[in-house]
Amino acid sequence: MSFFAAPFFCLPAQAGLATEVKMEKIFYMSGSKEKEGIASLKKNANKIDIIAPQFYGVSAKLKLTGALSNNLKKVIKEKKVKVMPLVANADFKQNIIHSLLLSPSAQDAVIKSLVNVAKREKYIGWQFDFENISYLDRDLYSAFVEKTAVALHKNNLILSVAAVSRSVDYEDTDAFKNWGGVFDYERLAKAVDFISLMTYDDPNSVGPVASLPFINKVLAYVKDKIPAEKMSFGIPLYYWGWSTNPHKKVVYSGTYDKLLNIRANYRHNLGFDSVLGASWLTYFWQNKQYQIWYQGKQSFANKLDIIKQNNFRGFSSWVLGVEDPEIWSTLNH
Repeated sequence: MSFFAAPFFCLPAQAGLATEVKMEKIFYMSGSKEKEGIASLKKNANKIDIIAPQFYGVSAKLKLTGALSNNLKKVIKEKKVKVMPLVANADFKQNIIHSLLLSPSAQDAVIKSLVNVAKREKYIGWQFDFENISYLDRDLYSAFVEKTAVALHKNNLILSVAAVSRSVDYEDTDAFKNWGGVFDYERLAKAVDFISLMTYDDPNSVGPVASLPFINKVLAYVKDKIPAEKMSFGIPLYYWGWSTNPHKKVVYSGTYDKLLNIRANYRHNLGFDSVLGASWLTYFWQNKQYQIWYQGKQSFANKLDIIKQNNFRGFSSWVLGVEDPEIWSTLNH
């Protein structure tokens, strides 16, 4: 891993100052972790500004589909939390979003559905979570976002975009060509209320989901493209796990409950890597060593410091229900 030598941000001299600053706190929810997410929402709703459930999508027929479960609706109503659902291309299939971008009439129908559903369900708006888009569709995607933003704003609804991060103008990789390259950050930022930048899933990492050197590099690239007041800093709550010999990723979306189980049942060591900005755990199973890099209280607090130091709008965190419960102590009510 190459470390970025000139960081975009500086950490405050005193730890914990980020919690003194008002920041917009967005937590995502997924269908696969709905039970755990609802349990966490019940406990921590007073520290959450917006819930963003990933329960809607555009189908192969280019229609808006999806709905929140009755259980989730009930808790949201009880806790009085603002809701901004995600809408994605079903299964992140590239052919679906490409077809939508080529069809103005289908776009108009989807936009009309977005307005109608949001009004009916009392959502504050939507976040586009379209992913696996060819970089060749950059202008088409930007134009679709602009058209949607105009329509939603006319109806007093917000539009934000979840954007895959990158740190270069172009590179010949799948990560660029099908994931990060489509996002014209500067053009999108002018159209939408804010961008949730996925400053995680470093494609070249051999450890954390998002190391500090990776984050520095991404933020240095976008600093002149996304205004601070429109930057919602992406924070992952899941972890990656690796075997150490051979060095290979073996866990892609680990939960803190699983980590607790490992701590309770296996010989292990714990620590924090200040250079990478992540907590780690090593353990042994069947005479083999494994390592987990996870988002603990310290690494989460460090990311809040990044937000404060750069006056970002706030953060967007994936995904509620898998987190280390200690992170909540770093947030204001």
